[in-house]
Amino acid sequence: MSRTADSTIKGFLYQFNKTIISISEAVAGEEVTVEGLVEDIDIESIDGDIVAVQCKYHESVEKFTDSLIFKPILQMAEAFSKSPAKKVSYKIYIHVPSEPNRIEIVSMATLDAAIATKDQKLSKIAARIVQPLNKADFLSKLKIEFGPSIDDLEKNVKTLLGKLDIVDADVDCILYPNAINHIAKISSLRDESKRKIKRVALQKLLSNINSTGISKWVLATKNKKEILRSIQKQLANGLSQNNRERSFYFSPKSIFGFDDEIVIFIDNYIKKYSYKTAHTTIPVISVDCSVDEILQLQLRLYRKGIKANTGIVGNELIEVELFRAPMRINSNGGVVKKEFDVCIFSSQPDMQYVNKKKASDLFCICDVIPSEIDGTDWNVVQLGVKSFSELEYVLQLRGNYE
Repeated sequence: MSRTADSTIKGFLYQFNKTIISISEAVAGEEVTVEGLVEDIDIESIDGDIVAVQCKYHESVEKFTDSLIFKPILQMAEAFSKSPAKKVSYKIYIHVPSEPNRIEIVSMATLDAAIATKDQKLSKIAARIVQPLNKADFLSKLKIEFGPSIDDLEKNVKTLLGKLDIVDADVDCILYPNAINHIAKISSLRDESKRKIKRVALQKLLSNINSTGISKWVLATKNKKEILRSIQKQLANGLSQNNRERSFYFSPKSIFGFDDEIVIFIDNYIKKYSYKTAHTTIPVISVDCSVDEILQLQLRLYRKGIKANTGIVGNELIEVELFRAPMRINSNGGVVKKEFDVCIFSSQPDMQYVNKKKASDLFCICDVIPSEIDGTDWNVVQLGVKSFSELEYVLQLRGNYE
């Protein structure tokens, strides 16, 4: 992962952690909007007052300078200038390693310097501020809070989650990862009403979850090793069942080296879970790619000695052909020969075939499970791992992921 990509992920993760803290500390009647209309986090009290929080994470900056907060100041000033009568206060929540945790006011000189910036992108924001701006009134509603490092913030989140009234909760490997996943998921929703959440709703959600969902956000946290080991243990029972039907959904953009390693992965999976007489099922794999790419994958698998059924007859995908069971011939040594070894198809354009035949498990290798996937009547597991070594580790195809 490049330094820029790592920095971006940490920035979002810092925001998600702060969001969970805001929800966990909310009092009765308060509602938190993730990616609010005003800022990253909008905290609305029962009487309509809003605290709008924007998060900034500058792990690599040696020293704080006012220019680091010019952009959020201007964005907040713009919002204030367009709705000065609203009961909104503003907070910039920022981490710079050299700065101790504290809350400060923003000076008039800093606001003037931000508005007078020569930076082209920032000056466009400044130009959108409705004049005349009541600077004194705006600054009375603005504070800057210097927060802890991402690791310390994560500790704070886990402490708060541990105080929720959830019996026998595994904070590190169940509550925390699923809280991060949920905030990340709702942050991308377009409907603002679906991005609103109260403390009691988060508590109820986490109370009903007993497994770990893996996403790139979760794997960016400091206890990645423990989380991968936990999900491996959670999947162990299902993987030990020889006749359990399993489906996979792959988003190629979500996992490194998909084109280079997908054939090897399928080969490794079949050699462990789909070759004995007792193995009565074959894997069903859908990929977010074109039909032409599926046919190319079928050819590559054939050259590897693996026969794949695509359900395509002529130029048309026939559903009954796609999901039919392969003919089987038992041979000596407990090995079974099948007419084909795997079912593969494209999930494009509308996911209809993903939902047509529901297995016991659907493993989704993606950043976010597509909303088109129907989660009822099968065990849908998000495995948002970033490499095939991690995927093979949690599926017990290898002993380590490094």
